[in-house]
Amino acid sequence: MSTINSATSSSYASSSYVSGLTDLDTAELVQDAYDAKIAVADTVEAEIDDIELEIAAFEDLQTLLEALEDAAEALTAQTELESSRDDVWVGKSAYLSSSDASIAASDVVGVLVDDTAATGSYTLEITQLATAHKLGGDTVTDSTAAMALDGTISLVAGDDYEAVDIEITADMSLDDIADAINDQKSTSGVSASVLQISDDEYMLVLSAVDTGQEITFDTDGADTTLAQSLGFVAADGSYANELVTADQAIFSIDGVEVTRSSNTVDDVIDGVTLYLYAEEEGTEITLEIDEDASTAYSAIEAFVDAYNELRSFIITNQAYEAGEGADEDAVLFGDSLLSSVSSTVYDMLSFTNDNDTYASLASIGITLDDSNYLVIDEEVLEDALVSNFDAVADLFSYSGKTDSDDLLVSKADGSYTGTFTVDIVTDADGNITSASVNGDSSLFTISDNKIVGVEGSTYEGVTLFFGGDTSQSVEVTITSGLAYDLTNSLDKYTSSTDGLIANRLERLEEQVDDLEDKVEDITTDADEYAAELTERYSAIETKLYQLQLMREQLEALWGEDD
Repeated sequence: MSTINSATSSSYASSSYVSGLTDLDTAELVQDAYDAKIAVADTVEAEIDDIELEIAAFEDLQTLLEALEDAAEALTAQTELESSRDDVWVGKSAYLSSSDASIAASDVVGVLVDDTAATGSYTLEITQLATAHKLGGDTVTDSTAAMALDGTISLVAGDDYEAVDIEITADMSLDDIADAINDQKSTSGVSASVLQISDDEYMLVLSAVDTGQEITFDTDGADTTLAQSLGFVAADGSYANELVTADQAIFSIDGVEVTRSSNTVDDVIDGVTLYLYAEEEGTEITLEIDEDASTAYSAIEAFVDAYNELRSFIITNQAYEAGEGADEDAVLFGDSLLSSVSSTVYDMLSFTNDNDTYASLASIGITLDDSNYLVIDEEVLEDALVSNFDAVADLFSYSGKTDSDDLLVSKADGSYTGTFTVDIVTDADGNITSASVNGDSSLFTISDNKIVGVEGSTYEGVTLFFGGDTSQSVEVTITSGLAYDLTNSLDKYTSSTDGLIANRLERLEEQVDDLEDKVEDITTDADEYAAELTERYSAIETKLYQLQLMREQLEALWGEDD
């Protein structure tokens, strides 16, 4: 926002030409006239300053409301399949404990869970870790000297890789052979390194890239002569120097033995990846998967902080002292839009639902103090999240439930809340033939197993998924939550296109633009008036100067006494 500086900050007349032939101070007269006109611009400038303070205050209000809206949205879960959701209420956490107090569970196994993991408890015992196969070759005294070997060595490790032929020539050293093998390791699954055993002993070591996979040299009947020459294979085809065997990971889950080729296992428990670290036969590791209460707590805390920041702003802008009036910092004192925001947010905090467990913020330990700041009782909130996580989620979030395991609310866009009974009719093959509410079958369309609310109907935006195969009547309840309702309520203020604050800011900006134009017009008029006066006074002084010359000439001709 540009602001036109007051014209009184510089002297107009000081830059004007006047001769000074009279006793009149024409420069001061011009300046006084100029100042009289420009004083009006100063008044307008002060008005601009006040409006710009108001603009800054509304911009701050917009920022605070957007922060509160974002915090509320983080606590809002759209009603849809959990597998497609990404919010704090579907997060999962893993907790490990060991049956042996001297062994830390985290030293035995690591766990990563995603939102699709089901809550539950599992007992793990690791008896064997998967190992990468390693073979050692014959030793040489110089790894850089030519090996005088000529031929092809074929090698591969595991079914996920392809056998490759490594061409070896007589001039290649042990280092050269290792480099040639490593050039193909992404294809063969075999890497190579040269191990210095002593000052004059070097050994070529082959390692399988993946654990649990054996290195082989005779794939598709390949010749193993060169592998024997390097000391990896004995004459009978067995490994001549097996440094590490290709062991499989062996562990049990709830007493069921499981074998895998890798120590990273992601296909045993849905949504869970296990990282096997140590063999501890006889030590049971308990894995508990639960809702991520910690993340939810942080999101609730962020919501409270965002509200309290807004509350502080409102208090500042409503400050008033009897006999003194509004506080100097109360830029938006008495503003109807600020009052509307305050009332809307405060009303939303009084939200209640029909949940028997947690129906309000107070029921989970969040209350208002004497200044209407939110305060968290940490113990009460933590207990609520641990003891009944879903009920806390329902307090904040839009949610959908049914009284049948065969039907779930797979999607709802928020346009409908309430309870209804849907009558589902299937044919002999279990296919849905109709879905009606109170006998009206025109409210939903059928798409395979989906029951979709018709556009324009009461149930528009609602999609149900039916997994049964027999006709039945199911009660469906869709409820909004505090955070969901607050987000929707704030949007009318925060929308960048047609929000109330954006509209107010636009009007204020237009006022500033108009006033700045007015200042410019006043300044131009004052400049022109001062120029006109300067020209007049200059003309007068010129006439006076001419008269003075004429007088001096007459006096010279007739004398001063005549």
